[in-house]
Amino acid sequence: MPNTIESDIFKESIKLALREDLEPFGDITSLAFKDSWINKNLKLKVKARNSSGIMSGLGFANWVYTYLCPSIKIIPKKQNGESFKAYEELIEIEGSIDYILKGERIFLNLLQRAISIATYTNQFVQTIQPNSITKILDTRKTTPCFRELEKAAVRDGGGLNHRYNLATGILIKDNHIAALGGNIELALKLAKEKAPYLTKIEIEIDSFEQLERILKLPLRLKPDIVLLDNFEIVNLEKALKMIDSSLLTEVSGGVNLTNIKSIADLKPDFISIGSLTQNTPSIDIGLDFLF
Repeated sequence: MPNTIESDIFKESIKLALREDLEPFGDITSLAFKDSWINKNLKLKVKARNSSGIMSGLGFANWVYTYLCPSIKIIPKKQNGESFKAYEELIEIEGSIDYILKGERIFLNLLQRAISIATYTNQFVQTIQPNSITKILDTRKTTPCFRELEKAAVRDGGGLNHRYNLATGILIKDNHIAALGGNIELALKLAKEKAPYLTKIEIEIDSFEQLERILKLPLRLKPDIVLLDNFEIVNLEKALKMIDSSLLTEVSGGVNLTNIKSIADLKPDFISIGSLTQNTPSIDIGLDFLF
């Protein structure tokens, strides 16, 4: 999906987040000072604290102030996908101090989440560059209702998106196969028959026995992509050599910054990594006055 907000789910989540932070009485701390502000309109800057990273979240976090006070100006100093250094200015905000403070925490939380994901994704991408043919993918292990933000952040970090949701691709997993009595052949046959036109079909396997059964199928029943899940590196190398170039290959399970280079060197088409959006190290940012 492009780096624009396509669905109402994210926008509604922002509204709920604002309600969560402001109901029932609003920002009672700022209200106490409302009539005594020396300056009611101020400029503030969003800065990285002690870490470098990859910018992300612009166009998403902005919705906080779109709902609170559309006259607030958001001036990016870095664009999505651009790198920044520690203590570098990322965004300038100008407008009503009352509304800036009301939205500050949610705005920063969204930016921090996106920047952290983009930065972590980029670490994986850079680890296997510059000569790898393998592409880094995310998964559906995202924060409920914030998937659009998080998948955009993966793209900003140089990764690619796996299927966006259950409606945008067929992925036959172990539970599907188990519910069909272990019948991989039937699973693929039904998926081929029922799949919307031009929809790619992927199947997850975790054993050589399953792989051999797939490879014996006629071409019309074979999947488009074989996902090798939780294979040890030695077995992974053997499995990838068994699969000819007519099938795309994806590797998942236990991938981290320590082992990804060894996996990428085996030249699968894709490596999917749940931790990109699930166990992301946090990048610290803050909002400071411009004096």
